[in-house]
Amino acid sequence: MTKSKVRESRTKARIKAIIPFGIQKFLYHNIIKKIRLFKITLKGKITKEDIKKSLIKAGLKKDDAVIVHSSLSRIGYIDNGVNTLIDSFLEIIGKNGLLVMPSFSALNYDKKKRIYVFDVKRTPCYTGKVPETFRQRKGVQRSISPTHSLIAYGNKAKWFVSDHERCDNPYASKSPFYKLYHLDAKIFLIGVDQLANSSIHIVEDKYKKFPFKVWTKRNKVLVALENGSNKTIYARWHLSHLYKIRDNNMLEKPFLRESLMKIYPFFNTELRVIRVRDSTDCMERLAKRNITIYNSKLR
Repeated sequence: MTKSKVRESRTKARIKAIIPFGIQKFLYHNIIKKIRLFKITLKGKITKEDIKKSLIKAGLKKDDAVIVHSSLSRIGYIDNGVNTLIDSFLEIIGKNGLLVMPSFSALNYDKKKRIYVFDVKRTPCYTGKVPETFRQRKGVQRSISPTHSLIAYGNKAKWFVSDHERCDNPYASKSPFYKLYHLDAKIFLIGVDQLANSSIHIVEDKYKKFPFKVWTKRNKVLVALENGSNKTIYARWHLSHLYKIRDNNMLEKPFLRESLMKIYPFFNTELRVIRVRDSTDCMERLAKRNITIYNSKLR
């Protein structure tokens, strides 16, 4: 197995499992990220043409549907920053392509109204600077999910984000995640590994005999829509204890062994590329053997 520069160590994963998520976010944004940024400024600038060449080399093509997970601080010093990275994807896939990113948000409970609330336009995402910048671009569409919303741009974007609020869980058969499966979309993991790969949860709905309970009960949520009106929906999300026991990176072995994923050098980090359909089908085969990210390690 190829040694990874970004794959998280078991020791680090165990430490993170006992540190509250809020503290992890504080440490990352106030210490770790600043150290990385200082290091990369000592190196040369990366241009848009540099990025486009690397993305094309990794298999990105015109009209592709692609979901991007990224760590901007790991890439290097990009000329004009985050917008250069976003524009590189859009210029390659073109107007008929579909660019998708995760815009996951923390649960917000309004104690006065006694209800969870989610604002499609204003609720920020915690998934990084790239998706947060992308979210605020004109024409970008956002699905309605208080925890697992996706953002998209392209001719199919409105169709793609539609009906997420009607799904039994964020990964259900009519969700945007499942649409990624039907589109045979590509997953681009830039400077991150399977810990950031949200598509690996599709199997939790697709395989009806999935051997683990992962979803909460249905919760009432008040949604503020972009047009200013409000809408009440019911949503589920992952059970809170799961992040302590899951091992997303156990998937690296089967993905590489079955030649489903390729790892490319990407400036100061790595780029992992795998298709949503390939990863989901692989995980379904594993789940039939009672092997999941929650309860087993490959032998």
